[in-house]
Amino acid sequence: MNTNDQIRTVVFDVDGTLFDTLPSLAAAANEVLVLAGLQAIEPQHLRPALSQTITALFQSALRLQTASVPLALASRLEKAFQQRYASHWLHKAVAYDGALELLSMLRSQGIALGICTNRDQDSTRTLLDKAALTGFFDVIVGLGDAEHPKPDAAPLHLALTQLGATPQTVLFVGDSGIDAACAQAAGVRLAAHLGGYAANPDDLRPYVVAFSDYAEFHSWMAARTSTQSTAETTHHV
Repeated sequence: MNTNDQIRTVVFDVDGTLFDTLPSLAAAANEVLVLAGLQAIEPQHLRPALSQTITALFQSALRLQTASVPLALASRLEKAFQQRYASHWLHKAVAYDGALELLSMLRSQGIALGICTNRDQDSTRTLLDKAALTGFFDVIVGLGDAEHPKPDAAPLHLALTQLGATPQTVLFVGDSGIDAACAQAAGVRLAAHLGGYAANPDDLRPYVVAFSDYAEFHSWMAARTSTQSTAETTHHV
């Protein structure tokens, strides 16, 4: 891929990229575990699984118990977790500082925006609605929309198809090795959010830019889009 190609489309992951969802997910999981007489798990120990799916996070919490949890009980607790999370904790997650300002700037520059996540559609839209971000996105691809989840390229390819974009003009913003592998498989450049949930920053390579907060990424994108606009204006004169 050519790192100098213009960026026409930006696609975002959700958990650990746009939203800090680990605290609310861990709280929901621990409420259910403790009520069942099991051990609460420190959120940082659940961090690696969150990039896979919400279900994977809870299953990780079950595996981290000192004694094995019977399959029937595990199934009941998983359902209880999903219900508790949806009814009480889902809406408590917050978008990272500066995400709204970045999306506003990208929209003002005519950049198409999409979502590609291993989270289900309903909870994704709930998060976006609560943070008043839904209207920024032309396309939302969630768990089950493609044949395979990330790190397979299928979900990102689906997002690009729905956006009418080519890989050469797309930037995918993610925070995990799963996102990095998905971007590479799809032939798309990656912007790595270092403030997310990656177990190791090296898991995010290769990337064209890495940022710890959205103010930093905002500056990088503003410079890129400004240069693109200038080049296009010069070309048409």
